[in-house]
Amino acid sequence: MARQVDFGMRDHLLYELARDLSSSLDLDVVLRKVMDRVITLMKASRGFIVLVDPVMGTMSVRMSGGEADLEKSRHFLGSRTVIEQVVKTGQAVVATDATLDDRFKGQQSVILQNLRSIIAVPLVTKDKVIGAVYVDNPFRASIFEEQDKEFLQAISDLAAVAIDNARQYERSEFLRQLFELHVNKQVTDYVLERSDLINPLLPGERRQVTVLNSDIAGFSALSQTMDAEELVLFLNDYFSRMIEVVLEHGGNIDKFQGDGMMVVFGAPNPMSDHAERALGAARAMIREIDRLNRELVETGRPSISVGIGLDTGEVVAGHVGSRRRLEFTLIGVPVNNSAYLSKVRPAKVLMSETTRGSLPHGLEVIEFEPLQLKGSTSKQPIYQLQVAVAAED
Repeated sequence: MARQVDFGMRDHLLYELARDLSSSLDLDVVLRKVMDRVITLMKASRGFIVLVDPVMGTMSVRMSGGEADLEKSRHFLGSRTVIEQVVKTGQAVVATDATLDDRFKGQQSVILQNLRSIIAVPLVTKDKVIGAVYVDNPFRASIFEEQDKEFLQAISDLAAVAIDNARQYERSEFLRQLFELHVNKQVTDYVLERSDLINPLLPGERRQVTVLNSDIAGFSALSQTMDAEELVLFLNDYFSRMIEVVLEHGGNIDKFQGDGMMVVFGAPNPMSDHAERALGAARAMIREIDRLNRELVETGRPSISVGIGLDTGEVVAGHVGSRRRLEFTLIGVPVNNSAYLSKVRPAKVLMSETTRGSLPHGLEVIEFEPLQLKGSTSKQPIYQLQVAVAAED
């Protein structure tokens, strides 16, 4: 005989479920909460939540409960005919004894599992069926009645909203992580926190920064000795090492330019020690390049040398472009000067006088030949980081 739940108790139970489901946006947590409540409230032997893949349209078990074997939790053990009918039509199904029900009694799953009491309802949100909740009892008949279908549907309506919200959050987190593969996390967070639908373009902000540019010496000639696949693998290996170093020192990777990389310390997030961080990154990059070169030589490939340029000063950070295509970028003299210093050959770690002046006293550098940098009318002092210091392990 089915359990009777009065309307007052039903409303209270639904309120508790809604409150419980609103406490998490983790899809697996939401599904587990729904499944546990369904098994308890419906007094079912076992249950399954089946979801429709929003892209492929295929159905799969995303959660099971009750007596469903953990080893088989990803396999639907109930009546496939019932679940397919519910998802296709968007209508709930109740069977008091599936073995005698003309709709299902000939189905293989019903016969093999001796399925009796079955109830399944659709998960519907925004007028779209996104899955179904299914519970059954393989051995006892007449457990569920029509009012149980209505009660389970009310539960599923709440669940569908929570599942949809969790999926949307899961999707947004995936897109955020994907975005961070293309744009540094600092910029991702900065843009998302300050942008809105009305004003997607961020105004420029002035920042005191140190810009680091790197450039592989003789890369054009080197690339001619590699096929396309080998070249991409090499660059991915090289950049993966450089990126780890930069991120460890708090740098923001502004862009890649072929074999070159531009990094800023102090934007979009201000830093008081941006010059020290940039120099620390440069040193660590040289150490990592030395390790890479040892690996290249051991495999019979030529070693590389990388020029690194550092300049310190004021830049404007903000969006450049239009509503159709935006880029968060930096505009200012240090951008050009650091790029220029990175291309001096033979490749070295060079810094401007402004960067040198922003670093602690006692730093071991040697004077390099004066160079005329952008924005100056005469040649400026340039300093070279001693290779012996930078290459230490």
